[in-house]
Amino acid sequence: MPARSKVTDARLAELADAVLELARKLDVRRPEVRDVVPLTGTEVAVIRQVERHPRISPTQLAAATGLQRSNISTAVRSLEARGMLLREHPSGDGRAVELLATELAIENIGRLKAFWADRLRQVDPELLADGVAALAVVRRLGDALAE
Repeated sequence: MPARSKVTDARLAELADAVLELARKLDVRRPEVRDVVPLTGTEVAVIRQVERHPRISPTQLAAATGLQRSNISTAVRSLEARGMLLREHPSGDGRAVELLATELAIENIGRLKAFWADRLRQVDPELLADGVAALAVVRRLGDALAE
């Protein structure tokens, strides 16, 4: 039996729990992040995808985030109203919509990334290096779950 199949449900649950605990400790609703526009979890998921994939369509966005189309629509309207997101129609097609992050959104994302880096730099450098080495695996896990 290959070693991969020996991973128990308990160990997988521990992995998920550890990732969630790390995410909680990097939560942007902490007092240290005062100068960032407050967003809901759905809005964060939307703006992160739009920033990573400029000109993404709402349908592609729903597929990438796993969110319902109605939740995407609500988040897009809210982000647009706050000046963090633009809707554009590609030339020649008035029905199609492409989404773009604004400068305000990009600045906020930059502040969040700086906050995350500051938080993580509080960790022992060797442990931090091990965490960075695991980055590719964690991303692949996330990508595999999105498929």
